[in-house]
Amino acid sequence: MADRWLKTNCLLASAAAFWLTALSPVPAIAKGVGYGLALVAAVQLIQESQRLIVQDARRAALAAMNQELEQTEFALHTQQQEQALYEVYGDTPTYPPEVDRELKTSLEHLYKEPSADRSGETSTSTSQEKAFYLAIKSLLEVKGKTHVIEEILKMGGRQWEEAERLLQQILEEGQRNGW
Repeated sequence: MADRWLKTNCLLASAAAFWLTALSPVPAIAKGVGYGLALVAAVQLIQESQRLIVQDARRAALAAMNQELEQTEFALHTQQQEQALYEVYGDTPTYPPEVDRELKTSLEHLYKEPSADRSGETSTSTSQEKAFYLAIKSLLEVKGKTHVIEEILKMGGRQWEEAERLLQQILEEGQRNGW
């Protein structure tokens, strides 16, 4: 690479020197030789410059391709890791269907209990509050927030924001009590 740049710079200097020689007060034959050599040096300079441009373009293209390959390899590796994590922690229930049904019915019973207050505390008994919190927490991990709001709290649509606040209160109370 450096030898091409050196050759190009030498050709440029030669073309300029021959051109200036032809412009100086020398005999006509020297002017003709000067112009001829300047023209030959300029043509070779153009050819060598084309080779340099092609070589630089190839180097830049290879660098871009290598960078793209590295990014693709990184993305593929990340996708494989995400797939492995999804297989381990996917949305498959960790509870058998019987336990899942039992949790739903107990949550529905706790929520529909007459002593339940939708604006704050869900039960008067601490053990029932703890059981309700733990059941909600487990269902959040297994089924997600939407399922808990729609199926357990029986709220949705226009009541969605209220349901989210209620769920947040339940979770904050459980965290405050260290359950």
